[in-house]
Amino acid sequence: MVESSVCAVTLTEAEQEAIGAWEAEPLAGEGEVSCYFSMTPDEENPAGYVVSVFRNEKALLETVDGTDPSPTKAVPVLAKGRGAARQVMYGDDWRASLTVDIGAGQFLFVERYAPAHVVSEQDLLAQAHKVTEQVLENLEKGGARGA
Repeated sequence: MVESSVCAVTLTEAEQEAIGAWEAEPLAGEGEVSCYFSMTPDEENPAGYVVSVFRNEKALLETVDGTDPSPTKAVPVLAKGRGAARQVMYGDDWRASLTVDIGAGQFLFVERYAPAHVVSEQDLLAQAHKVTEQVLENLEKGGARGA
């Protein structure tokens, strides 16, 4: 997967509209491609989703950010029948994320973020889970090889 196609491959335009994405911005880093689906142009109170595909475990682990004041322990869950880890981070922003092994040593990371207390923890988790399952379905259709 290449940076220029990551947004369209992970979520269709209709799916982006359904989640309220105002803008989709692709980015690439060492061993990963990501798309930021912003739900608001307000940079002071950002809300949206991050969808990343990591080439391997090393690339995934290099992105771990230990600066958030209150991460919860990862909880094992299923996403479209695949084992996943779900985690919530608290601070100025709340972040609910799922990390899924998508095979061939690659990992999918989906995060829903919003200003603290704007979206309930339960809704944030449900939204992250729903988008993760949509992305998994789209990757199964289009393939996630070559991230």
